[in-house]
Order: sequence, then C-alpha cells, then structure tokens
Amino acid sequence: MLLVIASGMLFVVMTTLVKALTASLDAMVITWGRYFFHVAFVILVFPRSIVGVARSGQVAVQIGRSVLLLAATVTNFLALTLLPLADVASIIFVAPIFVAGLSVLILRERVIAWRWVLVGMGFLGALLIIRPGSGDLGLGAVLALGCALAYSLYQITTRIVREAQPIVSLLYGGLVGTLVLSAILPFHWQAPTLGQWAILGLIGSLGAGGHLLVIHALQRAEASRVAPFTYVQLVWAMLASFVVFGDAPALTTLAGAAIIVASGLLLYRLDLREAAAKSADKSAGASASE
Repeated sequence: MLLVIASGMLFVVMTTLVKALTASLDAMVITWGRYFFHVAFVILVFPRSIVGVARSGQVAVQIGRSVLLLAATVTNFLALTLLPLADVASIIFVAPIFVAGLSVLILRERVIAWRWVLVGMGFLGALLIIRPGSGDLGLGAVLALGCALAYSLYQITTRIVREAQPIVSLLYGGLVGTLVLSAILPFHWQAPTLGQWAILGLIGSLGAGGHLLVIHALQRAEASRVAPFTYVQLVWAMLASFVVFGDAPALTTLAGAAIIVASGLLLYRLDLREAAAKSADKSAGASASE
C-alpha cells in the first residue's frame, strides 16, 4: 500500500512537469526524454542491472510489458496536450477497474459477482467524466482511456514476471521504450534548451523511481489488491492541476472521480473479506485434520 502511494506522488510530479513542457516542446521529444533518462537513471544507480537483463528469462513477456508501458506513456502524454491534468488523471484512473476485471482472465484471480458490479460502477464514473456525445473531451478522452487500458495490462504482466529482479524489469521497460522512440525521434526532433534538458532528466528519474516502487508492490500482493491504492494519486493530480495550471475540475469530473474512487475502495474492502474467508477456511481445515 505504502509503495503504491509513494509511487503515485512521484508520478504526479512527473506528469505535472510533462504538462508544463508540452506548451513548448514536442510530445514525442518529451516521451523520448522520459525513457532515455529512465535508462540513464537505472544504469547509473544500479549498474549491475545490465548484466541482469542479459541473463534474464521471460524475454517475450518482458518486452511485451515494456511495449504496454510505452503505449501507456505515449497516450498519456498526448492526452495531456489536449486536456487539463485533472481530467486526464481522472479518466486514467479507471485502470484499477480494468485490472480488477482483467485479472480473472489473465491472472486467473477469483472474481465474484459483486466485483463485476463494482467494475461496472467504475465505468459509469468514467462515462460521467467523458460525457459521450458532449464533444468536449473527444480525442483526449480516447487517448486517456487507451492509457488506462495499456497501463492495466502493464500492471498485470508485471505481476506475471514477479520472479524477476525488480531492477531488471525496470531497465527492460526503459530500454524498449528508448529503442522504439529513438527510431521515431528524427521525425519529431526539436532541440530542447538547457533548462528543458534538465526537466527531461528529472522526468525520466521520477518515472523510473515510480515504476520501481510499483514493481516492488506488485511482487508483494495481487494486482487487484494493490490497484485501489493508486487512487491517492488522483487527489494530488487534481491539486497540481489547480495550483500549477489554474484548471479547476468540473463538477462532472469531481463526481465521476468520486464514483471511480468509491468503486475502487469497495473493491479493496471486498478483497479483504475474501482474504479473511480464505484464512478462516484454511484454519477450519487444519483443525479438522488434527
């Protein structure tokens, strides 16, 4: 829980810096910088991670989860060029709802009927923010939803490679993104200023640090149990959007975000009850066998 909350704080600072840079720098250059400095940060702080990547298994899964992370980052940064930070963050926060629904299909985690009800509740909250047919959010909302789906799949695949060293998984995510974006970069190149280079370095370091905390969290608990605590990040995102950019969230955004958070917290409470029931069953079974 604490690892996920801490990662959320790092991500909010990162996305706030990204949002500020989008006014003067191409989004693809920002995305490339985020991954380039992600790799630089990991190699400088954990130089032995290079050896770990060379010797690691589950290469296909590692590459797949890295591509999902890249897709989530690109759609997130592009959405930030079109919408206020609070709106983007609110829409992306259907990701834990996606995780709760997809976990049963991919991780084969047990999902009862009430969980599906709460998943549907989360989607209703997202629809309240997006307001289909209003024409206000448009492409930005689609990109934010795409980010939510890609990031939820990234979280689930991170759970699949939980036996790998966290630093190895972290470096994989940065390397794949850097290689793919370096091939695209010449078509979007815009030379950053010295100050922009410094911000790009900070963005990459914050992103690497945040994902390292997420990897550690997913190695310690099921994806569907960890995901609800990411909602704390939404509070910081809304505050940053208002304080830094002066974007006060609309009432529909606040209402939708409240519904999404409520569904996530109820999902967590449901998890606790299921865990308690399993523990009681095991204790009863052990007593019967004695």
